[in-house]
Amino acid sequence: MWVNMDSDKLLNHTLMEKLGINMHKHMLTLLSIDAMSIALAYCTGFLLRYPIEEWSKLIVDVYVYLLIFIPLGLVIFFISRMYRTLWRYASVDAVFIIGFGTLAAIIVPALVLIAMKGLIFHWSVFVIQWMVLFLIVSLGRFSIRVIRSMGTPNTGNGRKRILIYGAGDAGEMICRDLQRNRYHNFQLIGFIDDDKRKHNQSIHSMKIFGGLDQVGRIVAENHIDEIVVAMPSLPGDQVRQLLDFLKDKVNSRVKLATVPGISELIDGIVTFQQVRQFRIRDLLRRSPVELDTMIVESMIRGKTLLISGAGGSIGAEICRQAAIFSPAKLIMFDISEASLYDINEEMSERFGDIQLIPIVGDVGNGSSVNQVFEAHEPQIVFHAAAYKHVPMMEKNPWSAIRNNVMGTKTLVKIAAKYKVEKFVMISTDKAVRPSSMMGATKRLCEMIVQAQNRDHESVFTMVRFGNVMGSSGSVIPKFDRQIKAGGPVTVTDRHVTRFFMLTSEAVQLVMQSATLNQDNAIYILNMGEPVKIVDLATDMIRLSGLEPNIDIKIEFTGLQKGEKLYEELYHTGEGVDTSIEKIWVSPATSPLPMKFQEQVENMLENCYRYTREELYLQVQNLVPDFTGIVSSKGRSPRNRKSNRGSQNPSRLKSA
Repeated sequence: MWVNMDSDKLLNHTLMEKLGINMHKHMLTLLSIDAMSIALAYCTGFLLRYPIEEWSKLIVDVYVYLLIFIPLGLVIFFISRMYRTLWRYASVDAVFIIGFGTLAAIIVPALVLIAMKGLIFHWSVFVIQWMVLFLIVSLGRFSIRVIRSMGTPNTGNGRKRILIYGAGDAGEMICRDLQRNRYHNFQLIGFIDDDKRKHNQSIHSMKIFGGLDQVGRIVAENHIDEIVVAMPSLPGDQVRQLLDFLKDKVNSRVKLATVPGISELIDGIVTFQQVRQFRIRDLLRRSPVELDTMIVESMIRGKTLLISGAGGSIGAEICRQAAIFSPAKLIMFDISEASLYDINEEMSERFGDIQLIPIVGDVGNGSSVNQVFEAHEPQIVFHAAAYKHVPMMEKNPWSAIRNNVMGTKTLVKIAAKYKVEKFVMISTDKAVRPSSMMGATKRLCEMIVQAQNRDHESVFTMVRFGNVMGSSGSVIPKFDRQIKAGGPVTVTDRHVTRFFMLTSEAVQLVMQSATLNQDNAIYILNMGEPVKIVDLATDMIRLSGLEPNIDIKIEFTGLQKGEKLYEELYHTGEGVDTSIEKIWVSPATSPLPMKFQEQVENMLENCYRYTREELYLQVQNLVPDFTGIVSSKGRSPRNRKSNRGSQNPSRLKSA
């Protein structure tokens, strides 16, 4: 054992010694080359400036002054980061480093020489010396990158031949990443782009062959294995058209891939590792909108934030996006220990400089919430904690009331007591003329926020939007499981539609809405056109490489209790534009009932004493347009009629 330990130490010591020797050798080699480069540039300046007959008179001074130029030049190279740059990854920034370093390496020794002897040489000598030195050093440094890029030939058997559609910024980044990092299983052949001005040009030596109208010929002639669509801002409807076109024009063996949508690329950087198969989210994404991140940053930077439901899909995304703007503290509150653990681990790895405070607790527990506010004094609250699954809450209406209504009432009351600057409640389109207990409780939550007395400097708002893709209870993970299991894919009704948003897109707009200062406002996110669920199922099956009702059957099961055919955004009228694109504010709703808060308190106090019928009647007394009334047999006779009648899609405000 002791022998092995000593051997390991000796081996590590030997490796470190060898590594140190290699590093010293590398540095000495660079210093020697740079010293010769300075000497060559210095001598060339004299040779080019003065006639041959004067060379013999200058040669002694040239040798003497080299003793000044070479050491000072090397010191300047050190100072200007010439030896701290990885030249195999050299880019445009490296030109400035070389330019500054070589210029200083000529000017500083020249000034020293002038201070000692006066201007004994013509000033043009130094200009020539700098130009020659810049050329020599640039060629030497950039040759490292060139040699490295040629190290692995861009040919080879068994490598996938890639064609990039889109010769824009995203396509250029993927091309550069492929050439820089040498993904050995892939070989980039070139680009296609619909801009005719780019045809027959090149990006990083990769040819732009032509446009989409020639894709079949280009793919066949170049034996392409995969087409990467590098257009992250392309809207979903155009993505669908593009996919249909490519599947029609190219061989079925050709793989189709894409980069994430622009709303998923918060930092704007695209790499080849992000290239993936098309997903349903790509078919639903909308045109990007320019958001004012500076105003969001000014709202969040240095503040203490509390996010309830931080382990859920919306809450977790709020944590991620808020952390980018450097809050002082991020209080992550969730009742689920497992979900909170996951988001805390992720945030700790990505944002180690932010103080993260994970709290396992129930927002309906006043003592627990008050303790958090007293200890940390949050200034901004995002309330995302809620039960959101419609059929499940129909089976457990008492839990929907206890968690959603009690949780919101408790959190709002304590936030008002501590005079928070901003309180933003995440609501849902199911709160409009609700037919389910989940929707009714979310409408009650909106009313509770509006009824709460608070300091005049505090701003309490609500943000209402539809389904977010991939959230718990979402139909998309369900369809995905059913497809992987071989079907059938079950859809409630062939006419049912829903609004969908990407989680990242929804949260970006939620953050923007928080910068608006209209107290008691209900903000509505523009979710685009509603999507037919049967179309969603069809698209998901086809993206899996299968055919609907041939490989995977689609079955219609009928609407479940509490479900609507269509969702709405407003109780009356249409939304009013705000200063932020894609965010509207809802028209004023009816005044709250008299003694509203007293009635809510009474319902919460007696919640678990009520029968199902009594509980539904209590909720309807508070939310008059709630249609989910149960009969003595446990059915909702008004629900199906309401779905067919009042939910007219023509009432929906389109994007």
